[in-house]
Amino acid sequence: MPNMFNKNGVLHFSYKAEDLAPAEQAARAQLEKDLTALIAIPKEQRTFENTILGYEKAFDKYGDALGMSGFLSYVSTDKNFRDTMTDLQLQISQYMVDVATRRDVYKAIREYTDTNPQLGPVEAKLVKEMLIGFKHSGMDLNDEDLEKFKTLNKEKAGYIIQFEKNIQEYKDPLTVTQEQLKGLGEDYIGKLQKTEDGHYLVTLDYPDYVPFMLNADDEESRKALEYKYNRRGGEQNVELLEKTITLRRQIAHLLGYPTHADLKLEDRMAKNPQNVMRFLKDLQKKLKPMGKAEDKFLIAYKNEKTGKKSRTIYPWESGYWANKYRKENLQLDSEKIKEYFPSQVVIDGMLDLFGGVFGITFEPATIPTWHEDVKAFLIKDKQSGVPIAYFYMDLYPREGKYKHAACFDLVEGFEKENGTYQMPFVAIVANLNKPSAQNPSLLKHGEVETLFHEFGHVLHNALTKSKYRAFSGTSVSWDFVEAPSQLLERWAWDPTVLKKISRHYKTGEPLPDELIQRMIAAKNFGSGGTYLRQNFFAQYDMTLHTADKTPDSTKLYFDLTQKIRALPLTKNTWPQASFGHIMGGYDAGYYGYLWSEVIAEDFFSEFEKNGIFNPETGLKFRREILEKGGSEEEEKLVQNFLGRPVDNKPFLKSIGLEGK
Repeated sequence: MPNMFNKNGVLHFSYKAEDLAPAEQAARAQLEKDLTALIAIPKEQRTFENTILGYEKAFDKYGDALGMSGFLSYVSTDKNFRDTMTDLQLQISQYMVDVATRRDVYKAIREYTDTNPQLGPVEAKLVKEMLIGFKHSGMDLNDEDLEKFKTLNKEKAGYIIQFEKNIQEYKDPLTVTQEQLKGLGEDYIGKLQKTEDGHYLVTLDYPDYVPFMLNADDEESRKALEYKYNRRGGEQNVELLEKTITLRRQIAHLLGYPTHADLKLEDRMAKNPQNVMRFLKDLQKKLKPMGKAEDKFLIAYKNEKTGKKSRTIYPWESGYWANKYRKENLQLDSEKIKEYFPSQVVIDGMLDLFGGVFGITFEPATIPTWHEDVKAFLIKDKQSGVPIAYFYMDLYPREGKYKHAACFDLVEGFEKENGTYQMPFVAIVANLNKPSAQNPSLLKHGEVETLFHEFGHVLHNALTKSKYRAFSGTSVSWDFVEAPSQLLERWAWDPTVLKKISRHYKTGEPLPDELIQRMIAAKNFGSGGTYLRQNFFAQYDMTLHTADKTPDSTKLYFDLTQKIRALPLTKNTWPQASFGHIMGGYDAGYYGYLWSEVIAEDFFSEFEKNGIFNPETGLKFRREILEKGGSEEEEKLVQNFLGRPVDNKPFLKSIGLEGK
C-alpha cells in the first residue's frame, strides 16, 4: 500500500479493499521487528529517546502504514471496503491486546523507568501515563491472570465493533402517506424517498427523524416512528451491551480496581466515581424543580390544545408540543428560522469569526478528498502567513456513512526527528440537510451550534504545538476534551454573530433583530429537561459501570428515567441498544459533557470580560489551551487561562439557574 501522503505532501484517499490485509501484515511484521530491537537495547544504554520514544514511534509507524483506511471505514461509499476494514479492525484490536500485554516489552520500559530518570515535566507526564497504560494492560498480573485478561479483552473488542455495526446498518423506515406528513415543509417532503405506490419513507437518520418528531401533526405516525427509533440496534445490542459491562467489571477486578469506573477515572480530572456522582446528584437536585415546572407547563399546554386531561407527556409528544409552543407563543419556528441559515453562509461566517478571534485564516485547498461533497481548507497563521493545518468538511448524509457529527484527527501534529513540525490534518464529518434542486442546504439553529461545537475540536487538533504525538490536540483527559468545543457553541448565541452568519436564502436578509432577541430569550426554554436528560445519561453510564453485578440494562434505563425525569418511556423499546457512547469510548465518561461544560462556561465568562471578539483573549486561549493539547495537567491548563480554579456560577447562570 502506498505512503499515506502523496508526492505533494498531502493525504490521498486511494485505497483498495484487497490491499488492506497485506498492508496490515507488513506493518505487523515491521512492528515486531521494531519491538525486538527495543528489547535488545542493553539495560545501561537505555534512554528516554531510544526506549520511551522508541516504543511510541514503533506504534505510530504501524498506524501510519494503514494510512486513512480506518477513517474510510466511516465515510467510504464502497460497502465492500467498509466491511473489509471493519473485519480487519477487529483483528487489529485483538492483535493490539496481545502486543500491549507483552512482558518483554514492559520489562524493557521498566528497565528505563525504574532508574527514576530526571525528566522535564512533559516527558515525565508521558512516562506516567505510559505506565498507567501498561497497568491497565495487565502488565502487573501473573501469567495465568494475564492470559485471562487478554481473552476477556479480545471478546470485548468484538462486541464493541459489532454493536456499532448493528446501529450503522439498522434500517426500519416508517411508510407514511402525504396526509401523515401534515406539518412538515415541502423541502423536507421533497427529500424523502418514495415507494412505488406513492407513499413516503421516513428513515431513522437524524435529518429525517428529528424534523418529523418536532413537526408531524399525526400523533400515531410520531408514536410509530419513536417506537422504531428506540429499538435501533435491536435486541442483539442489548445483549452485547450487558456482556460488555460484565467483561469490563471482570477486567477491572483482575487489575485490582473495585469497578470499571475507578479504572477509567484514575487519570481524569474527576479522579473517582464518588466525585462524579456527587457532581451529578448536586446538579440533579438543582435542575429537578426546573424540569418539573417545565413538564407541568407542557402538559397543561397540550391539554389546552387537545381538550384532554392527560397527566403526563409521552416520548413521541414532548418534542412536538415544545416545538408547537415555541412556534405559537415564542414565535420561534425552527423550520422558518433555518431559512436564514444556508450552510454555506454559516460556514463562511464561522471561519471568518473564529479566524479573527484566534488569529488564523482559511483558504480553500485543491487537494484530494474521499468524496465529491467534501471541501478542504488550508489554515494559516494570520500574522506570519505560515501554514498550520489542513481541514476537511464532509457535511451531508449518504449511504453507509457515519451517522452522527464528529471530528476526526486524521494526522496529529508533533515534532519530527528532523526538527520540522508535522502539519495536522483534521476533518468534520456530519449529517446536515443536503441541498435539493430547489433549495440550498439549510441549518436549524441547533445544527449551527453542532457545527460550532465540532469546529472547536477541529481547532484543538489543528492549532496544536505539542512536541509529542501522544499529547497532540484533543489528546487530553476525557472530562476536559469537550470544553473547547462547548466554548465555541456560546458564540452561536451572540446577536452580532447571528447577524454575521445568517442570510435568508430567498431575500438575502440577515436574521431580524426582534427574532434574534426572541431566540435568546427562549434559549433556556426546556433547559431543565435537557440537562436532566444529560444528567440521566451520565448517571446511567456511571451506574452500569459501578454495579457489583450487571443489571438488566433495560429495567435500569426505565427505572432511572422515572427517578430522574419522572416521565414514561415507550414499552418494548430498548433505547440503550443505540447508546453508542458507552460502547465507543465514553464508558464511565459520559459525565464529561456536563463536567467540561461547567469549565467551558467559565472560559466564556473570561472572553465576556474584554468582549467576545477580543483577539488578545483569543490568542491567550490559543496559547494556553489549544496549542498545549495534553502536554500539561488539565487543572493547570485551566488555571493558567483563568488565573484561578473553575467556578460553576457562570454555568448555572447560563442555563437560568442563577443564584441556586
